[in-house]
Amino acid sequence: MNDKLKVYRFITLFLIFISLNHQSSAQEVQGVTGATLLNAKTGNSLYHKTDEKSLKISELYIGGEIENAGKTDLTRFYKHEIILKESVLTSENKVEFIGAFRYKGYSLFDLLNPHLLKKKNVETFRPPIDLYVVIENDKGESVVFSWSEIFQTNLIHQIILATEVAPIKSYKKDTEYKTGEQWKVISATDLYSNRTLENPVRIMVKSFDQKEYVINRDIKPLFSHEIRVDIHQDSSFIIPAIAETSQLISYNTSFFGMGMGYHDNQSFKGIALKSFLENSGFSFEKDWFRNGLVCAASVDGYRAVFSFSELFNRYDQVGPILSVSDKDEKSGFYRFFLPTDFYADRSVKAVKELYFFKIN
Repeated sequence: MNDKLKVYRFITLFLIFISLNHQSSAQEVQGVTGATLLNAKTGNSLYHKTDEKSLKISELYIGGEIENAGKTDLTRFYKHEIILKESVLTSENKVEFIGAFRYKGYSLFDLLNPHLLKKKNVETFRPPIDLYVVIENDKGESVVFSWSEIFQTNLIHQIILATEVAPIKSYKKDTEYKTGEQWKVISATDLYSNRTLENPVRIMVKSFDQKEYVINRDIKPLFSHEIRVDIHQDSSFIIPAIAETSQLISYNTSFFGMGMGYHDNQSFKGIALKSFLENSGFSFEKDWFRNGLVCAASVDGYRAVFSFSELFNRYDQVGPILSVSDKDEKSGFYRFFLPTDFYADRSVKAVKELYFFKIN
């Protein structure tokens, strides 16, 4: 073997060694802080003063209206880190504080990203804004998320399947927070952690099929003089067009759509949707936070699905409004607007109905 060939073989083996070593270490961390990587208990971070604990992981199946359904190889993914003050709303509508934690695990964004959509209703409604995700555990319990709060929000990687946990402790008072033993679904965007789910084993992607909204893009003018709010298997009421607009909530925005990009809509003014529900006597119970969904539908059949928690259980408490349009002939009287969406596509014009339903 000549010297030149020996050099080539050495370089090849060295590059293979480096590649394998990088792949082995890459699976450990990615979206975590320098404090996590260095285990810097003596640093400034108050989130990293305690040791993390590994949680027991189960096999995970991903299916539904996607390609390549099946069990997931978790070694293909990096981990992300979130922090959370965990409390839950009880059956008596009281708040029970669980503890403060630092979690590390696999982002729901990452886990679902490789599975291209196969919407069963794609021929009649193509946009991926009427989808939702049901996560189930080994006990048959479930929680729901909208597809958009995973893939079309301003803050991604906030919903994870946590594989490690560490309590966040105050330095004056000694506290003991129970961490559990099994991995769990954690949503850092929720005010109350009722969507925490221990030992998830299945993730299913579904499109809205509880009601049929016929698409008719030729309606002119695009206008609805009221909104019907339908609480499935419970009650319904009407939101009429309002005359007094002096006390409207105002949100500034950069209105950017998936297909057409930037639109020159600089702000939206309207009434908090929550106030209409409260005035109707609606009860914000824990089951709605855990399994509730809302479909906002226009007179022309265009619709978007939201999880109940992303609308009414937000940690940032920036809720949706029914925006009052000054261009009734183009936008109808009310437009649904959630300012925390990155894309504008769920901003439904000429809203005719809000349909509330649960996944049990």
